[in-house]
Amino acid sequence: MSLMCDAIALGGAGMHEPALEKVAAGLTIEPEFIPLLMQRGRLQEQAGYFQAAVASYEVCLALSPVLADAKAARTQALHALVGQCDHELLLSPSLQASLRKAEALFKLGLPEQALEAIAPAVAAIPSDFPVLNLHADILLRLNRHEEALACYESEAALDSGADMALIQFNRGNVLRQMGRFDDALSCYEQAVSRHPGFAEARVARSHLLLMAGRYEEGWREHEARRSIARIRRADVRSPSVQWQPGMVLAGKTVLLWAEQGLGDSLQFARYIPDVVQRAEQVIVCVPPELLPLLQPSFPACRFVDNDKALPPHDVHAPLLSLPLLLDRPDPAQGSLKPHLTADPVRVADWAARLGKRGSSLRRPRIGIVWAGRQYGAVNHTRDLALAQLKPVLDAEADFISLQQSVSMPDRQYADTLHNLQILPLKDWGDTAALLANLDLVISVDSAVAHLAGALGMPVLLMLRLEGEWRWGLQPDRSAWYPGMRLFRQRERGNWGGVADEVAAAVRALAAQ
Repeated sequence: MSLMCDAIALGGAGMHEPALEKVAAGLTIEPEFIPLLMQRGRLQEQAGYFQAAVASYEVCLALSPVLADAKAARTQALHALVGQCDHELLLSPSLQASLRKAEALFKLGLPEQALEAIAPAVAAIPSDFPVLNLHADILLRLNRHEEALACYESEAALDSGADMALIQFNRGNVLRQMGRFDDALSCYEQAVSRHPGFAEARVARSHLLLMAGRYEEGWREHEARRSIARIRRADVRSPSVQWQPGMVLAGKTVLLWAEQGLGDSLQFARYIPDVVQRAEQVIVCVPPELLPLLQPSFPACRFVDNDKALPPHDVHAPLLSLPLLLDRPDPAQGSLKPHLTADPVRVADWAARLGKRGSSLRRPRIGIVWAGRQYGAVNHTRDLALAQLKPVLDAEADFISLQQSVSMPDRQYADTLHNLQILPLKDWGDTAALLANLDLVISVDSAVAHLAGALGMPVLLMLRLEGEWRWGLQPDRSAWYPGMRLFRQRERGNWGGVADEVAAAVRALAAQ
């Protein structure tokens, strides 16, 4: 703390370099101390090191994706970086300034401007792999996938000196987003054959194997994710051994822990009862926001939310490894009954708040999610603008937003609707209780969709063309949730057909 105080004092005196040295010394002691990382970013901004400041704030967001201060500071630093690059370009042409500007604009969600900014670099150094890669990413964001694919199939890519495994991996990513899954799988396999330790390519390959129903092979390959730094960062610090396939759990205390998103935790919680049957005791470590939901659903388990002070245990495993460890690779194995429950007291409270519905004119109550989380890596191809669901919202039904955050344009559109409510939700237990009072949930690929599926509710799931590994390749059914119907894009980026089909399903429900 004294080093941080020294850095603040030095920074206040305009002595940015000595202040940054103090921060660096502090980070060698505690490299993930967010207040110190934020201070580094602020000092870098004051010194005019805007690109470095952006990187500092991104480290903070990697550690805490919901940190609003870091998100706002990153946005401010990106705008300052664009201004700095513009100033450099006014003085003299600079390919590096053009490239930094393009990257900043891309991160600000301005792909058209980013494409214009990167043009000089693409023309002058087409074989520079960072230029080629950023150019392809910008084209993908603009839904120009064919052009993005051409970037990795060009002579420039072959002349770039980049590892061919990386080129094949990037090709595979584009092909997957185009819905060309067999071609994408071939690219990932070529990448792995060239570089067997390429964990990202192995995980990408595992996703396509799982999507195709090749579960045993897919789950084995999926373990490669544990070698990816971003995922490994979430590992619990446990002195115990890691659970291995075939290990006998009788008489042992097992720690299960959530490693990735909330939706993953809700989906893979279905395997917890199987572990309970095999072990003496089961401890489950999950994000604190999930405790009000999961603890009542699995009363035989002990739940904790502090991975820095874990109770004693004999073995540990992440939730996403359970299909492999339990030798239950196929989702159809075992019970598909709802594995989560809503608190009856909270259910009754929501029933009172929503009020009774007349039996003669009973309009369906429908929960709706049109965009996933709006922090961290926002998934633009997954989300819709609320206005794109007008055909659905025109139905004779009452809609309730199940989103935790709603953008200003969506909120303004919602204000024009008479049949959509945006209600505050306290936590995931509260959300589950609200869902128990609804007739249907309509959602994009989100944690709420997993919650509704795990509660056994009917769900209409709207999927982009590329889909996602867990939803398989069946046209309209999920192997994970029997009550879920899938509505897939037929044309990349076009939600019109999906909205029309979902609207027809809602009208059919309203007519019952």
